[in-house]
This record gives sequence, structure tokens and C-alpha cells, in this order.
Amino acid sequence: MSSANPSINEILDQTFSGELDPKMSLEKYRHVAFIFSVLQNSTAILTDLKSQKNYIYHGALSEYLGIGERMTSEISDHLWKESVLNNIHPEDLKSKQTMELQLFHFLKNKPLDERLNYYLIMRIRVRAKNKEYVPLELKVFYASSQDSIQLVLYLYSFTSVNNPEISSSGTILDSSNGKTFSSTDFRLKNILSKREIEVLKEIASGSKSQRISEKLYISKNTVDRHRQNIIEKLNVKNSTEACHAATLMGII
Repeated sequence: MSSANPSINEILDQTFSGELDPKMSLEKYRHVAFIFSVLQNSTAILTDLKSQKNYIYHGALSEYLGIGERMTSEISDHLWKESVLNNIHPEDLKSKQTMELQLFHFLKNKPLDERLNYYLIMRIRVRAKNKEYVPLELKVFYASSQDSIQLVLYLYSFTSVNNPEISSSGTILDSSNGKTFSSTDFRLKNILSKREIEVLKEIASGSKSQRISEKLYISKNTVDRHRQNIIEKLNVKNSTEACHAATLMGII
């Protein structure tokens, strides 16, 4: 993939001002990733968004995919060039990015002590060294400080394509009570107000502020205020990124 993951782009735009819970430091998360790679023969990738580094731990799956030797690890400064990401089926990559972004916005509204309860689980297809796609299970965990999401742990493991509990469109699981949120009901439409969604739809269609003002019978200043609110709520830099993020999350 030649460009950065759009969902992670938005997470990277955070201000990393807080600190991780000292009970679960970066080093402890690195150890967790290593343990999973050994016990589940997984490929475990811990992404530190603050330092923009990948810590990659290889289990037997890595050998099968042709991306690394079992019981080895590596550190990469290139977040967008890790081998698994570049070999995910394009359709599944889009689903993965969508659900990651939804989980990110969902967790921002949760108390810090509850955020570790939630993770993403989905089935994805990854191209192996024989050039054929194989079904894998992916779990994604976010670790945060009070002010930001700093660490992302990706666990890739073998799975059965017939397992009904694992969806190719993704499921958010609350591990504290077993409650799940599917890609269908986890749309986060409540991030934006009804009027903001109307404005954003007009922006996405190419309408300028004056035209939106006339069509919705509101002042241009009100349209501009809605634009700024949308950008802030979706944690993006401009209206173009807002349209892209909102489309990924199913808002428009």
C-alpha cells in the first residue's frame, strides 16, 4: 500500500500529551505481544503512534506467510510498510480501516478505565508466500492515556473460515460482559447532529458554503460554523478528510 492508512492518519493527528498507565507500559505491551506470538503462533504487531514505530513479533504464521522467522522480532520506523498490512485483500483492508476508525471514536467517549474492555475482531484474507489468500483472525486492541490513543496491538492468527463468531465486516466486543457491536449497528451517526450531517452531505457533493446556505435556508456563517464543528468532532484537518472519515463510518 503506497499511502498511509486513513484511519490511522486520523489517530496520528492526536496531541499525545498524556502518559500511559504505568501498570501497562510500552515495555509490558511489547511483552504481551511477544507472548501471543509464542502461545498462539500469531504475528503480533504493536504500533506506537507516539513514536511511530512498529514492534513486530513472529510466530509460525509469519513463516507460513513468508514474512518472518518464528521466534524472532524486529522494530520498524515505517508504519505503512509492514508486511501483513501490504498483503491484506483490498476489500478486507477497507473493512479493517472502517472498524478501526469506528472503535477509535467510540473509545474517545469512554472513561479511561473502561477502554481496555473493548477490542475489534474480524476475519480477513491475507496473501501468503504461495500468492494465495488465506483466512485469518485479526484482533485489534487500543491502549490509551487520558488524552489520546497511543498503542495499537494487532494479533493475526489462523482461523476457520466457517467460524460464525468471526465476521469479515468486523465486530466490536466488550470483553467485560460479552456484548458485541456489529458493523451494521456500530455506525456512530450520533457523533454529528442531523444538521451537521446535512451540511456534510452537501460538502461531499461539491457544494460551496454559499450554495449550502441557500439550499438549507441558513446563513453562510452558520454553514461555516457547522463545517468547523464537523472537523473538530471527526478529528480531521479539513472538509475533504471529514467526508472521507464520515463515509468510512457510515455517517453519510
